[in-house]
Amino acid sequence: MRTIIIAACLAVLTLWPCLSPADDGREVIRLGVVSSATGDASISSKVLFLAARYAVKEINQAGGLLGRKVVVWEYDNQSSALGSKAAAESAVADGVAAVIGASWSSHSLAMAPVLQAARVPMITPVSTSPEVTRAGDYIFRCCYTDEVQGTVMARFAREHLGVSRAATLVNVSRVYSMGLARRFEESFMAMGGRIVAQGVYTLDTANYDKMLKAVAETAPDVLYLPGDYRDSSFIIKQARDLGISTPILGGDSFGIRLYDYIGRAAEGSYYTTHWHRDSPLPASTEFVARWEDMYGYIRQTTIPMTYDAVMLWADAVRRAGSTDGPLVRSALAKADYRGVTGRITFDGNGDPFKTVVINRLQDGDVVYVRSVEP
Repeated sequence: MRTIIIAACLAVLTLWPCLSPADDGREVIRLGVVSSATGDASISSKVLFLAARYAVKEINQAGGLLGRKVVVWEYDNQSSALGSKAAAESAVADGVAAVIGASWSSHSLAMAPVLQAARVPMITPVSTSPEVTRAGDYIFRCCYTDEVQGTVMARFAREHLGVSRAATLVNVSRVYSMGLARRFEESFMAMGGRIVAQGVYTLDTANYDKMLKAVAETAPDVLYLPGDYRDSSFIIKQARDLGISTPILGGDSFGIRLYDYIGRAAEGSYYTTHWHRDSPLPASTEFVARWEDMYGYIRQTTIPMTYDAVMLWADAVRRAGSTDGPLVRSALAKADYRGVTGRITFDGNGDPFKTVVINRLQDGDVVYVRSVEP
């Protein structure tokens, strides 16, 4: 039990001093947070710990919940499904009131059955696989699903960009990538478009030239690349180096960090996401000011999404008047929460009704393009 927590603490020590797990479970409320502090997923997922701590700090500064302090118990899933399942089991054994996480869909898929069986509410900030919340009625998410964002991007390509020929480049090591590609392809063809090529690669691929050359021969109007921002960055760079100037479309794993990997080669890429830092919502404007005053420019949507996940849980606890799992689950199902990333209400599957934001990487920054209703 403590091994998992200590490992997470050491991994995120540079982000925030680790809270001591030494409590008796009565005077405080334990909130489990599962994400990747080590391994491949930590590059994008480690910040989830920081955002959760930040939200809990605000809760405690406002008097806590039900007169009790909230303590974050952190679990490093070591960037694997097996580690995620073990983390969820440890969280249950440690008596957490709820779990926030994980980031990658494959990790959340491994956690969900464990927490459902234990009747511990789980809220994932950014896992978009439709299968996650199908594990049961204790599983919720703050983000739209891959089905939604794949459909929205297909419609954007057909109606806004006016293209008819698309290629998809899929990381077959990731549930996320395969789910997005499948929905994009289905929706694009249903709208009269053609999928002219389907390139595939794995997480450990280093050279994408052969795949890209084969795709280029089909002359697609756009390339849909629903991969992680690291492998997507390398693919985009190699594509541009090969002289492929086709517009590139991505999913919510894209963002400003593409510039860190490939600089100007990232220019012009479009992607679906959950939020933009220039959102006019008062809650968003205030959050951006507070966060950036402490930590600087918000570079990942995981930050406000995690903040909303924690605050959504806190809102449910207050309305339930209890941390009891079944009561909080019922309160979550009836949520009407207005957060940093917008209004959140849930359907019967624990999926929120939310608009999809489309951004573009332009002039070294993220530019808001439009919001699209699913």
